[in-house]
Amino acid sequence: MPLLAELASRLDQGPGSRALEKAREAVARILLPERITGPLIQKYIRKAILNHTWHTLPPETRALMLLARRLPRIKSPTLASILKQAFLRIELATTRGQALLYGALIAMKKAAQDLHRLLHNASKLLILGLSYLNNPPIYRIYG
Repeated sequence: MPLLAELASRLDQGPGSRALEKAREAVARILLPERITGPLIQKYIRKAILNHTWHTLPPETRALMLLARRLPRIKSPTLASILKQAFLRIELATTRGQALLYGALIAMKKAAQDLHRLLHNASKLLILGLSYLNNPPIYRIYG
């Protein structure tokens, strides 16, 4: 059993997961707000319920979001980072979030000089991701 756990942890640390983490960071910089307020948390709660990601969130995160929506502004960096992770998970469940994520991954596969320019242009990442998502699954191999 420990051997299986070790192999699973090694698979999670491969080069693909590092690229995915960098793409998630780029999407988080584009999508997530700097300042977190109560109405913003309420907006994300409604969005999570509408796109059916509310029940996939851990119960602790759901409880934190329900309690934090009463606060006028989130000042704690720890609470803000937990809420931003939840917001990113909610955003990545939407078509726009998935398109930006795939656009960032495709931009990372291109040349390094294009990477810096593309990661700061959200509309181009969105176009790349939407074109990827609109392709039939057999044509979705970039490589």
